[in-house]
Amino acid sequence: MSLNDTIVACATPAGYSSIAVIRLSGKQAIEFTKKIFQLGEKVDDVQPHRSYYGTIVEPDRNKVIDKVLTAFFFAPHSYTGEDVVELSCHGNPLIVENIINIFVHLGARIAQRGEFTKRALLNGKIDLIQAEAVLDTVYAPCDEARTLAIAQYEGKLSQKMYDCKSKILDLLAVIEASLDFPEEDDVHLDNVQLRHDIEAIIADIDALLHGAEIGVKIKEGYKVLIMGRANVGKSTLFNRLLGYDRVIVHEEPGTTRDYIEEGVQLSGLLIRLIDTAGFFTEAQGTDRIAQERSEQLIEEADLIMLMFDGSEPMNERDVFLYDLVKDRTMILIINKIDLNMHLHESEILSDSVKLSAKTGQNIDILKQTIKNVLIPQFERKNILLTRQRHIDALEKIKKYLHNSLQAQTLDTTAYELHAALEIIGELTGQVARKDIIDKIFEEFCIGK
Repeated sequence: MSLNDTIVACATPAGYSSIAVIRLSGKQAIEFTKKIFQLGEKVDDVQPHRSYYGTIVEPDRNKVIDKVLTAFFFAPHSYTGEDVVELSCHGNPLIVENIINIFVHLGARIAQRGEFTKRALLNGKIDLIQAEAVLDTVYAPCDEARTLAIAQYEGKLSQKMYDCKSKILDLLAVIEASLDFPEEDDVHLDNVQLRHDIEAIIADIDALLHGAEIGVKIKEGYKVLIMGRANVGKSTLFNRLLGYDRVIVHEEPGTTRDYIEEGVQLSGLLIRLIDTAGFFTEAQGTDRIAQERSEQLIEEADLIMLMFDGSEPMNERDVFLYDLVKDRTMILIINKIDLNMHLHESEILSDSVKLSAKTGQNIDILKQTIKNVLIPQFERKNILLTRQRHIDALEKIKKYLHNSLQAQTLDTTAYELHAALEIIGELTGQVARKDIIDKIFEEFCIGK
């Protein structure tokens, strides 16, 4: 890849659509566009950050290709930091291919995967954390994941890392002054304060790591299990939460013979919702196999929703299931409140969600409860980490900081703090490692 080239690619998905966007970036992006873009006024008079309606004409044959809307962005005030042009043409693959081929004939090069964003990184418009956030924004599986990606793209995680870097640099300035000028009266190192400051940086990193498990789960999705004895309405609730009839519902107990799993977005979270077979204490044969699978799912679940039939008194099977999952993260649900209630609330059920899976009554309350249990309110301010690369880097930084606390000499302390700075640089991309950058941009599509 050369930053001296002018690159071109379609930034919208392949196929037929109402609009396709073709993007150019590089020193000759505007020059190439002026050769094929015609409008009433002189092309030389175009202003940055404005769109113009005109015609794309093949220069060799003076052949009209399409009517387009063209936006010009002048360096350095563009996404890549270079001159950028974006053409919005009709989304016919023939038109897109024609226009791109014309630009290639003029001297442009087809962009590599993620090359527009890579140029933004190399030109200092964004750092590596923000570049990854661009990718996460494109592929966010749910609204909460999108929100986290936008927060990273806005620099919230980056700023915390730059604050950490600044604090370490301040400590190194004092340490190295003490090492270089030990006889100077105005150079004084307070070892107690030094230790306190390093421990404070570790605490900041711990806060970020504490929210990392939730951040990764938001991105990957939570596994939520619906449990209950036969015929409490598990499949009805499953269908209600999905928004369509995915599983068969019948009044005869035991209709669901095996677990069924589907993905759904609930209150902004990606949920892998699982409808389990009813539990029978005396299950045999295929029912026993299904029950054993459900027992395995209990161990894997992030949340269990245990349902009770509000139209019937609690029985020994309800108690059996409660005892089975009482130590797990769970929500208790009393279903069928649209019928005559015969289930007397006990201390166990005092915090239950009461709803009707059949009519949808109080389903919104259940959705919000699911979110509040999976992401407690007090945890949300520290949720910024969503990638294993970030987590691994912070663990390394923390290790080096701990090493600095245990160092026997100031020289060793300085060495460990410099090692921590190196990892911060790799995390943000200020210390460029080709293998890391290449691996990240392999995930991008062409045109982004």
